[in-house]
Amino acid sequence: MNGGRQAAKDNLERLWRKVAEVGAPMTFLLLPLRKPGLGTWDDSVPLLSPYQTNPVALAPLRHILDTVVDLEALRARSAHPLFVNAVNVHSGLSRVFGPQDMSLEALLASACAPLMFQAVQIEGEAYWDGSYAGNPMLWPLYREALDTDIFMVELTPLRRPETPTTAKNILNRINEIASINGLLAELRALDTINRTVPDADIRLHVLSLPDAGSKLENEPSIKRTVGPALFESPRRSGRAACESWLETHRGQLGCRATIDIEHRYLAPYAQPGVTA
Repeated sequence: MNGGRQAAKDNLERLWRKVAEVGAPMTFLLLPLRKPGLGTWDDSVPLLSPYQTNPVALAPLRHILDTVVDLEALRARSAHPLFVNAVNVHSGLSRVFGPQDMSLEALLASACAPLMFQAVQIEGEAYWDGSYAGNPMLWPLYREALDTDIFMVELTPLRRPETPTTAKNILNRINEIASINGLLAELRALDTINRTVPDADIRLHVLSLPDAGSKLENEPSIKRTVGPALFESPRRSGRAACESWLETHRGQLGCRATIDIEHRYLAPYAQPGVTA
């Protein structure tokens, strides 16, 4: 919206560079997260509250967003509206923040991991990362038009072959399962609309980074690791995966879905003898 695609790329790069710079002093403390031999330190993290370990809450990230995000542009009427979702800590209900109520607090809430950051206060209510209730909430993307394309970037592995045995990986998988079930609920609703509403054609396209990423990028601790090298690795693999996807599927955009919702998402999670 401000400067076209190249400006968007440059601003996004600036965001992650600033995050890496802010996280640099923590590099030594975060090192055990990447060394299995020091897992005891890492496993103690879930036992500590962010109100004990992170008294400044999301202040560094708030400052970064304030320098790279144009809130007025996000709030303006546009062909590309932004929606983010967070979950209300008190009620357990998900809330979608659209352009009309976009704020730094809404952006921070949408990325507020409960065991890493203090809850974000919005209008007197506390909010956590919205993935616990919807990951992501898809209905705002087709509410105004049932003939549309949705391109979803999948970050969470649907299946992990190993059984987690450390505290950090058990907690990570609990979070992933909550995210998966939130996504499944959204996809069931989307699939129902396509099957039952006349002329509805919501075409889903999925780029799965877990399927394309390296073993390092899929390791649970990577989510809590800060550093330019580790940021650059998924950026490169993600870009390569996207270019490969477009080379194969570009001609299907606007015409038909490139993912079978029933086969990939609903059938594997249905109860035996029950259709999804």
